[in-house]
Amino acid sequence: MTTVRQDTEQLSLLAVPSALGVNGTFSPNRSRPVHRWYPYLEGFSEDFVLALLGEFGEGVTTVHDPFAGTGTTLVVSAFVGLNGTYSEVNPFMRLVIETKTNGVRAVAPHVNDLAGYLSAVSERARENLPSGADAASEFTETFGDREYFETSRLSEMVAVRRAIAAMEPSIPEFRDFAQLALAAIAVDSSQLVRVGDVRYRKPKEMARRIESPIAAFGERSTQIVRDLGSMSVEGMANVALLADSALDEPTSAATTDLVITSPPYLNGTNYFRNTKLELWAAGYLEDERELGEYRTQAIAAGINNVSRRGREPRLLPYVEEVATQLDEVAYDRRIPELVRRYFSDAYTWLGNLHTLLRPGARALVDIGDSRFAGVLVKTDELLAKVGQEVGFDLKETRILRKRRSNDGSPLEQVLLVLERPVSSPYVPPSPDSVRGAAQRFETLLPHQEKPLSARNWGHGWHSLCSYQGKLKPAIAHSLVAEFTSPGEVVLDPMSGAGTIPLEACLQGRVGWGNDLQELGYILTQAKVGRGDPTRVLAVAEDLLTWTREHRSEQDLHAYDEFGMNGRVPEYFHEGTYREILAARKYIRANPVDSSERALVYASMLHILHGNRPYALSRRSHPVTPFKPGGPTEYRPLEPRLMQKINRTLGQTWPERATDGRAFNEDLFDLPFSNEIDAVITSPPFAASTRFSVANWMRLWMAGWEPSDFAERKEAFLEYRQRDSLAVYRDFFAAAHRWLKPGGRLIMHVGRNGRWNMAEELGPMAAEWFDVVHAFDESVVGREKFGIRDQGGTKSHQYLFMVRD
Repeated sequence: MTTVRQDTEQLSLLAVPSALGVNGTFSPNRSRPVHRWYPYLEGFSEDFVLALLGEFGEGVTTVHDPFAGTGTTLVVSAFVGLNGTYSEVNPFMRLVIETKTNGVRAVAPHVNDLAGYLSAVSERARENLPSGADAASEFTETFGDREYFETSRLSEMVAVRRAIAAMEPSIPEFRDFAQLALAAIAVDSSQLVRVGDVRYRKPKEMARRIESPIAAFGERSTQIVRDLGSMSVEGMANVALLADSALDEPTSAATTDLVITSPPYLNGTNYFRNTKLELWAAGYLEDERELGEYRTQAIAAGINNVSRRGREPRLLPYVEEVATQLDEVAYDRRIPELVRRYFSDAYTWLGNLHTLLRPGARALVDIGDSRFAGVLVKTDELLAKVGQEVGFDLKETRILRKRRSNDGSPLEQVLLVLERPVSSPYVPPSPDSVRGAAQRFETLLPHQEKPLSARNWGHGWHSLCSYQGKLKPAIAHSLVAEFTSPGEVVLDPMSGAGTIPLEACLQGRVGWGNDLQELGYILTQAKVGRGDPTRVLAVAEDLLTWTREHRSEQDLHAYDEFGMNGRVPEYFHEGTYREILAARKYIRANPVDSSERALVYASMLHILHGNRPYALSRRSHPVTPFKPGGPTEYRPLEPRLMQKINRTLGQTWPERATDGRAFNEDLFDLPFSNEIDAVITSPPFAASTRFSVANWMRLWMAGWEPSDFAERKEAFLEYRQRDSLAVYRDFFAAAHRWLKPGGRLIMHVGRNGRWNMAEELGPMAAEWFDVVHAFDESVVGREKFGIRDQGGTKSHQYLFMVRD
């Protein structure tokens, strides 16, 4: 159990703590040293954190808070000697956190010097008081003509702000303390008042304003200096920013011992608008419109987070039960969308916590339920379900406090205790161990367990472009994780959408992918190379410029007779079609020569057809371009392409991720010799999907002409195996040549009414490989991308082989 030092001169952090009642709010912190420097309505108290550390802190050395706010978790953890990490989008809140933790540790030995610096700031402000017009001019640059301050108070605020900017302190952290002291008095000096949200004061509330911001700055400075002078920082631990947003993928895994956090409640609060005066006072806001950019980085928790620019939500069935009720009764159509996005974002941040926590570690989540239009949203229960879906075990739900909604209905504040289960150790790849690992894989089927079983599980780049017949990322992830080691070269000679090489790169392996088909090569090259964002945008601009200049020249009738499910021109408005034809000519004239070009082309191919606003086509299907329906309307290429590219580039990568290689060859011509550690592949299922037909429109966009669909089909394995699987004898010989001695060959194939691929392929492989295990996984009744499997596949089959 965590031991807390009992020093009567130390902070009141050392009181006997309880996590119940008022301690679950920020209120007790208003009188506590350090915490009181910036009072905050949202959040919990130091006693709350101490109580949880006392109960769950045994063996803990690192504590994380993904929604750090004013940093209560981090302050308490640092003072009891535990290292802290955090995420926080709001730069002012990051200032508060850094000042109250690392700043305290750095400045406490120099408290007299700090006092002198803060006094000098006050004096400089008094001596350089700007005129009302001068101060208003500076304020207007950020807030326009909004009257947030009365003239004399604004002049004093600007004077202190300028003094802080002008004076160079002997210790850099001194400026942070000055910025915090000024920001802390901003709202109380203004025409606004914080009552839940920030709003304009009513007439009777005007008298409670601070009369002189300079005097108030001095008083807050004195409070800070007094607190620093009465505390010891011996043994105080470090605090570090892990990522700006809880939605950012962690750069490390299994490094954290405990999470204590309170995510934004689903209550409509706009946390950035509520701190706009503090952001301005501390120098973080130049234009009020920047608040919207902060909102896009944060989780969707308020109405203002719901916009067309927002992230597409992951639809969760148990959330839909509530959201559809709200669809019927909500007074604002954004409310049900907010609920969907809130829990969709929760899927991301809880998944990130699962990655960050070591096996056996716990996440303690303080959350409350909400009510909209009479519909109760049991946020705690839904968050618990999301947590379980991403892989946590729910150990306990603890009621902390009873609350009331605006309509007087009872609500609860709850603590969720989530635990990351202990995982099994990695098994080294000897024939016997591969056999044992394969048998365990058959028993556990890890890709069917949460969080991997979620329909949209996986890194965002797996969704770079829809692709019929794509292997599920969860299967690729599991095979790479269980049967390869970091640093090994993993080859997929039939990479298709690039799923296996991407997973290999994400997990610190070196992912190589090959595909003879241009579409597969483009997607693989984009995913394993990642691409430099600046060069990606340069390629995109070049393509779009060429398209704008040449769209009027396009022959709209060139492909009137071509199409598999409908004729190409039927899918698009004439204006859109002109841009597509021009872009296609650009792609044909500029073949993929870099991962940057591949990423731009892959993004273009993705938006070509679908049933959502991102698509260029009339309503069709995002995977297979079924005959289009719905209105014919102009859908411009440029905004859709750039939105797709920017969303893709906005995805973060794990710290261990590597770059790979992509090839566009006939797999039998690949030149590798004794250099591959593992071949993991999912070849076309015999008598099942015909890739050239299912992906016909994207192949056409990638440069295929109508004649290619007939003339080139014989080169592809899916065609060569139509009557016999004998072609795989050459495949096994090639794989034996590629692999190092003892290398692994793992195949994911299929069984249908005509072919039992594993039964046929096992004996063929035995000439070159030790076939250590094979099994079937039934898939009867499953859907693929919302389409029932039309190929008659009865089961997926796994073959595990080791090179002799």
